[in-house]
Amino acid sequence: MDQTKLQETLVLHGENIAGLMDNQLALAAQIHVMQAALATVLLHNPERTAMLATFKQYMKLSKQAAPQLADRMEALETGMSALLGGESH
Repeated sequence: MDQTKLQETLVLHGENIAGLMDNQLALAAQIHVMQAALATVLLHNPERTAMLATFKQYMKLSKQAAPQLADRMEALETGMSALLGGESH
């Protein structure tokens, strides 16, 4: 591979990495907005106890379906459980 081709490839990969980083930041921002909206709704919902039971069932299924993400889900699960009136574990 000649020097020019190598330089073009390096620039292209750099642009791709920058695009991926921008997408990751945009997704993180969207998640934070959705979490804030969900927290607002949950804090004012009279059926939080029933929702907590359902949430725990869904979390169990989610962890089984994606065990490689289970550890990362723990903190989010704890926070959501607290919003629903559950105990932290």
